[in-house]
Amino acid sequence: MNAGRSVVRDLSAGFVAILAVVGVSVRSSFVGSDMRALFAVTSLAFYLAGVARGGDRRWSVWPHGLVVSSPGLLGTAALIMNDGLHRLPIPIAVSLTAILFTIAGLQTRRWWTTARTRALVLALACVGAGALEVALVHDLVAGASLHRVDRPAPDFALATFGGDTLRSSAMRGKVIVLAYWASWCLPCGWEMPELDAAYAAIGRDSTVVFLAVDAGWGGETPARGRRYLERRGFRAPAAFDDGDAARALGVHALPTVLFIDRSGRVRFEHYGFDRSEHVASVYVRCIRSLQRGGRS
Repeated sequence: MNAGRSVVRDLSAGFVAILAVVGVSVRSSFVGSDMRALFAVTSLAFYLAGVARGGDRRWSVWPHGLVVSSPGLLGTAALIMNDGLHRLPIPIAVSLTAILFTIAGLQTRRWWTTARTRALVLALACVGAGALEVALVHDLVAGASLHRVDRPAPDFALATFGGDTLRSSAMRGKVIVLAYWASWCLPCGWEMPELDAAYAAIGRDSTVVFLAVDAGWGGETPARGRRYLERRGFRAPAAFDDGDAARALGVHALPTVLFIDRSGRVRFEHYGFDRSEHVASVYVRCIRSLQRGGRS
């Protein structure tokens, strides 16, 4: 019975930690839209969960840490559901962060009464490790989000919010940017200013077709999409997809941005949104590369 209560308390500590991470992310759009902040909050929350349960010494620290941190897998599952498997290194890194910082918290608590100097050194080491991790997150996110590909783009058609039809065949010979979004998608809303900035940076370049495409998912309608763009003061050209183009192009998560070269081949795909990337500059670099006929 005591062992059962202990496991329940371990799991409860982990649930409190993941709820704290999710709650802070939802309440603070900065934490929710910046992986550096998300990793920092995850590190702190699970370190404290480990400290809270470190007084229970029934198990060795490693299996104990796995039990306490296991509710953190819910956060990993949420990231995968949001982005699909396209950015798998990110949820894997978040899971490892939760596990390792939980174990560090457990060990800090266990050493506190018998080897306080060790406990303090470990706590300081955790601060340093957390700072280093945050510094490296940009490279992790950039590598996981932007994919270089080379496949033919199928023929597709999109509707403008003015009622016209845009066909891919009419855009051939130009660089095409399709930035998929939906009004209910939080990361899409965070990305909107970056899309506007990318569009402004390329100017009215006649060799580029830049479209912010409402995916039409989740009950989205052209009227709802139009109102959303008007409220946000969005300036870049926009279109609506009834779902056929997204399926043909392989768009399964939001936000997704596809870059199609002048010969009609998809050459770059970008998944998700994170402030640390400064995606406006990433998108402009992809466009300029395809204008030059390159891939880098």
